[in-house]
Amino acid sequence: MLEPLTKIIAYTFTFMILAVGICAGVVLYVDHTATSYQNDLAIQTGPDLPPKPQFNEQQLLGQNLFKANCATCHKPNKRAGTQPALAGVSSKYNRDWIYSWIEDPQAKIASGDADALKIYNEYNQTNMNAFPQLSHDDIDAILAYADYYL
Repeated sequence: MLEPLTKIIAYTFTFMILAVGICAGVVLYVDHTATSYQNDLAIQTGPDLPPKPQFNEQQLLGQNLFKANCATCHKPNKRAGTQPALAGVSSKYNRDWIYSWIEDPQAKIASGDADALKIYNEYNQTNMNAFPQLSHDDIDAILAYADYYL
């Protein structure tokens, strides 16, 4: 009667050792794979590449507003199809002009404003959406974010 019980205990013990060995192997493999992936990332984001941007509070707000309102048509630092980059816009135009352009670009064009007509014609007479909901502080934040890329 003791012999079958001994065999069961021996088989159970052997199975447990085997299971622990398999689990340890899986853990080591996963750890090695994760380490290898981290090393690959380190190569891709190494010291030769520019550091990730460090924005101030206004630029962070501008980034969020840009993504919510502008990113569909614009990029901060390069032309997007028929739309201009926004970096540097604040140094090209008077701030009050920029506010009125963003609030209602079609009214600016209809008024015959030379800068508005130039932009409108330069970018294939593509109509820009009006953003009357953006405050002047919001627009300043967007421009601060875009100008970071100069």
